[in-house]
Amino acid sequence: MKNRKGVSIVDVAREANVSAATVSRVVNNIDKVKPEVRQKVLDTIRDMGYSPNHAARALVKKKSNCIGIIVNNLHDPFFHDLIKGFEMSAQQTSYAVMFCSVLGGDVASKEQYVRYLTNGVVDAVILYGSYLSDQSVIRYLKDIRDVDYVMIEDDVPELECNKLLIDNFGGAKKAVEYLVKKGHRRIAHICGSPNKKVTKERMDGYQEAMRNAGLEISEGYVQYTSTDYRSGYACANALLDLQQPPTAVFCSDDAIASFAVRAALDRGLRVPEDISVMGFDNQTILPDHYRGPDITSVNQPLYKIGMDSVKLLSERLNSEEPMKPVRKVYQTEIVEKETVSECKVG
Repeated sequence: MKNRKGVSIVDVAREANVSAATVSRVVNNIDKVKPEVRQKVLDTIRDMGYSPNHAARALVKKKSNCIGIIVNNLHDPFFHDLIKGFEMSAQQTSYAVMFCSVLGGDVASKEQYVRYLTNGVVDAVILYGSYLSDQSVIRYLKDIRDVDYVMIEDDVPELECNKLLIDNFGGAKKAVEYLVKKGHRRIAHICGSPNKKVTKERMDGYQEAMRNAGLEISEGYVQYTSTDYRSGYACANALLDLQQPPTAVFCSDDAIASFAVRAALDRGLRVPEDISVMGFDNQTILPDHYRGPDITSVNQPLYKIGMDSVKLLSERLNSEEPMKPVRKVYQTEIVEKETVSECKVG
């Protein structure tokens, strides 16, 4: 066995007594190599510890076989199912995935990642988020012609690209309709980050469902969080301080809902007996060591979206014919758990 360090394709060819072209065909899984020769080359590669120089191959082929994924704060438990979907789909294709995390939603960092990845580092990009502050990033992507990309949760009209979207408006309507069926009439809403388009979509769905049910949105029944979901705690307390507090609260996401539940429990209230709380996302892991009742929520299929985004790009990158951009909207469903019950207040 030779030294594993610095073994080249020529060294493998010499050891296996074949041409360098034959070794290259085996490494790149190209046919036209006899089975017994292929096995001999593979055995030699294993014994010598040869590893292809992927960077050099990428320069020659102008392909990296890698997909870049940009998200805001990869450490957020919200991304658990989505990341699992990305990775599982990558294992089923010939592509690796590279994650870039933008802490604090810094637009300059996000734009820097996009410029870096689209400069030959990856073959395609997945951008997650619906942030209103992403306009400079979107303008840059709009001018790119030689890199495929997918935008998840951002339906920018002027941008013709692959878009995988959640029916946030319809999901919020379902949530309020579900609460109405449980007998609730005094239903409040705690909004999400003002920097997200999904926040407006879910607010619009809440308002539409309340109108359809003939229910009034009392003064103070809509509370606005900051960019931090922890402010859901203060918002819930503001609702509970009202002269006529709501019997149910629909929160823009599960992280906010978890803090609304904490606020109610800290005041000695029971959830859902005294107040019902509903979330959105059906998040697998909740933040800050949440230990309250399981939150009834609106499920969005994050795992499937992660799977589909990588699969979609793999199909497009391997297609010999140009493909039109895909726009797909995923439906939501109510997941009943422990924080919503029948209303017992008139």
